[in-house]
Amino acid sequence: MENIIVKTADKDVLKELNSVKFDISYINEVSKKYKGNAFKIFNLKPHEANILKQLCLSLGFDCAVSRETVMCKCEYTDALIFASDCQLNNLAAKLQNQPFRLNELAEQIEIILNSRLLPLKIRNYIFDWKRPYIMGILNVTPNSFSDGGKYHNPDNAFNHAVELINDGADIIDIGGESTNPVATEIPTDEEMSRILPVIEHIRKNKIDIPISVDTRNYKTAKAAIEAGADIINDVSGLNNDDLYNYVAENNIPVVIMHSDSVPAKSIDFTKYDIVEEIYFSFFNKINKLTAAGFDRKNIIIDTGFGFGKAEDSNFELLRRMNEFKSLNVPILAGISRKSFIRNAFNLTVEEADIPTALYSAMSDCVNIHRVHNVKLVKQFLKYTEKIY
Repeated sequence: MENIIVKTADKDVLKELNSVKFDISYINEVSKKYKGNAFKIFNLKPHEANILKQLCLSLGFDCAVSRETVMCKCEYTDALIFASDCQLNNLAAKLQNQPFRLNELAEQIEIILNSRLLPLKIRNYIFDWKRPYIMGILNVTPNSFSDGGKYHNPDNAFNHAVELINDGADIIDIGGESTNPVATEIPTDEEMSRILPVIEHIRKNKIDIPISVDTRNYKTAKAAIEAGADIINDVSGLNNDDLYNYVAENNIPVVIMHSDSVPAKSIDFTKYDIVEEIYFSFFNKINKLTAAGFDRKNIIIDTGFGFGKAEDSNFELLRRMNEFKSLNVPILAGISRKSFIRNAFNLTVEEADIPTALYSAMSDCVNIHRVHNVKLVKQFLKYTEKIY
């Protein structure tokens, strides 16, 4: 009989080991040998890279480095490795006894292999990250690109919040300032006058759903939290010192979005690797917060789709979202009705809801989907949960 070879996905390894009647008492441990990981390691000195490569080879897998590494003709090199969980554990054990910075690399590998997202409790809700959550967008602005003016009235805003909840939203995200590229900055007092009545109205009606306030202003954020909001969603990425200090001192759950400017200005990412640029921006901010004593479970990252990023860059970012998992914090994606989707397929704002739902359902590494059409995204997530 002809041999047939079928590729098995990492997530199906335990199932397949059971199917071949492998020893069940050892099945969880041995499954690590069959789950592969690709990692890129940055800024190794040639002597560090040479030691790393030899250790990898001794454990049965390769390590790709610059061709100038062997002769030490480069100042630094990046490295790429692909190995099973078991091989990486063995590599970490060997690196612990190595000189230079390789013992630090061992710690990083162990953290990634053993990382688990910590549950986040907000009010009576526990976000355990075992499923994707939905953040419903409630813009109380007259000029947002998607629904500007629809919910500017507090009563209309409240009614829409109830609608979002009934459609399946886990969080309501309330924003009072449009951040599209042609929008003009508004006074903080005006932003607060739009947001606060809606939050107060929701809380007075005994609706206990977690509320996120979409703002980059310290005064607005502080007033919103005092009015009953729970999360600060900062599109400027905590670049405001007053807002940073307020969040850090009070350990308030925060969404840190990547953006070099608000409103966003176009950035030429063709000169960079967009994912690596954003990754290191998050890496530095997360380390700064945690070093100051901030609770890591309160950090959520948002890669900032559409903010200063060209159409192709946004789609590349969407394809590579899983690379942010090693930061070990929840990932939020805000692709809803964004212009890069509309322009790519010549769609109206409402027509963009279909690809928004499709891409959201395909992104199985995303923990929170920030969307306008909650009901549709909820349906798509339900359809794909059987295969992801």
